[in-house]
Amino acid sequence: MRTKWIILIAALQVLVLAYMAGEREWVLHTGRTIYLRSAPMDPRDAMRGDYVRVSYDMSSVPRGLCRGSLASTNRSSEAVRPDTRVYAILRTNEDGVAEFVSLSGERPSDGLFVRGRTERSWGDHLQVRYGLEALFVQQGKGRELGPSLDWESVRVPLEIKAAVRRDGLAVINGHRRCALGIGLQLDTKEQPGAGTRRQRQAVGATVRLFNASSNDLAVVDLPEGGSLALVSVRSWGETHWRWVNEAQAQPVPQASQVVVLKPGESRSIKVSFLDPQWSVLLEAKGRPAGQGPVRFADVKENLFDPFRLEYRPPDRAACANLPNAGLIWHGRLASRAFNPSGSVE
Repeated sequence: MRTKWIILIAALQVLVLAYMAGEREWVLHTGRTIYLRSAPMDPRDAMRGDYVRVSYDMSSVPRGLCRGSLASTNRSSEAVRPDTRVYAILRTNEDGVAEFVSLSGERPSDGLFVRGRTERSWGDHLQVRYGLEALFVQQGKGRELGPSLDWESVRVPLEIKAAVRRDGLAVINGHRRCALGIGLQLDTKEQPGAGTRRQRQAVGATVRLFNASSNDLAVVDLPEGGSLALVSVRSWGETHWRWVNEAQAQPVPQASQVVVLKPGESRSIKVSFLDPQWSVLLEAKGRPAGQGPVRFADVKENLFDPFRLEYRPPDRAACANLPNAGLIWHGRLASRAFNPSGSVE
């Protein structure tokens, strides 16, 4: 009798595994195809062979982007239980990549979304897994897809191809490299610190846009770094810094500002954090914290939300009548994170 139970349990396990495999295969053949831009993390698993562990914007969700019942329960770091079903709402941007909009505890009635499970809360963020975190590759190829160790090098993000079922179940179906890469080099200067100490301060940056494709590609270089935005990477706590010009409209692009790059060519854009244009404002719960804007180069806070410089070309409509409009890369591409002391992730 005991042997029969063992055989039955083993058979049930095989059936469950077969069902799961069949379900995912069905999604691959019938699901909607999307691309998700990711950041490579860990390129090897000793037990399972080469793979790239990837994360997405929707993997670590700020509390402010939670919606519905999830917003009402996610009031503290311990409020949301691990393994809670959630749904990441997405939209497709101008370069055909799906970008994260918000996270909900309720399944949307329509639109594009991916279902996941919560892992843990930490600080002001909720960690979520979607079953899209491991990209397995040919033996020996994992390192090639991993991030560079040179902080001044160009980073060309992976774009994960996934099939998404109507209920939000998503399965990885391949990958590609983004056509545009981005590099960051900070300009730092020694500044007087407390007592006799001296500290480094970021006074400017050079962003390098690199054509990583095999075809000609164009970027738009607006005057005074107008194609770049300073984006806060909110970490924890009730106070946050934000760029004062985050809602400022871009100027109308001109023909002379369209730069065509051959494969392997790059364009460098320099900004000065001494310029008031790059001032930041400290906020508490979405409101100014009692002090005015501070130039990024003058911020002395030790506990400081990291920032990224994000390339944001004008949209297709604004570029429609420009020369080489069909070559212009559209979308958003963020640099590595950094802070006023000159530290880079």
